[in-house]
Amino acid sequence: MAIEDEIINITDIDVGTEIRNNDRLIIETNNGTKLVHFKDLVIGEDNITFKDKLVQGADATGPSSTDTTAVTGYDILTSDTTAGHLTKYSDISGSIELGKFNYDRVAHFASLSTTIAENESEISFLKTQLDLIQTTFSSSSALSSTALTLSACNFYYQGGSSASSSGGGIKFTGDGTVVDPTKTNANTSVVLNPFSITYPSDSSYVGSYIMFNLNFDTHKSRNPKLTIYKTTAGGGTNPVWSYTMAKTASTSGRIFAHSHIEFVAPGDTITITSSKHISKVGLKGFRLG
Repeated sequence: MAIEDEIINITDIDVGTEIRNNDRLIIETNNGTKLVHFKDLVIGEDNITFKDKLVQGADATGPSSTDTTAVTGYDILTSDTTAGHLTKYSDISGSIELGKFNYDRVAHFASLSTTIAENESEISFLKTQLDLIQTTFSSSSALSSTALTLSACNFYYQGGSSASSSGGGIKFTGDGTVVDPTKTNANTSVVLNPFSITYPSDSSYVGSYIMFNLNFDTHKSRNPKLTIYKTTAGGGTNPVWSYTMAKTASTSGRIFAHSHIEFVAPGDTITITSSKHISKVGLKGFRLG
């Protein structure tokens, strides 16, 4: 028989379907060709390219640790956790609770979708009405001055006295201001010493009846005469109210109070005088109606 008749090619060998413990593998070593039982085949970690992806079993040995980061109050495992760490529920509970938290929030937001749509509709309607109001006020001179027209120029001053020892005008100090008329109408002009108030001459004030309340102490003066004057916008000055103390004896320490109602037109000025020295003067002026 010729040698070539005894040659067997690899491709002529029967194909197996499995490897069992007692099967053998042919390996080439530095000491020659060897047979190795499959059960004795050992593959170390250094020969496994995906060892970092292997999960340790229940009998795994060696230390491992977890690393977490806080997300909305929940501790979530990070990639710095030891590879192959045997996880417990406590390790992943943060991720589970965070998932539930996000689900609840999404569900709640979905339930608000109808309310959001209703609010957007209401806001759109209110913007339309605001545009209408702005257009109306800007197109009408009467409406555009409504807020200013209602300004009352009310005032109240106390702690005043005669401006001089012989009487004359009445003076007040800033500390005696209880109601400042410029707070209700910035166009009001006030002088405290001697006192005068000039009502606005523009459309921010309309002619009105004003009640003036006056209280005072005569400060031992006998028969003082008090007079309220009105100076019109045209320049004429006339007394509109006066009062003369009837008693001849000293009335120091007694407080007297009087009222007067007067029509005040735009631009009119109100002043008050006393023929003799008086003290502890209080003066109010309030728009009626």
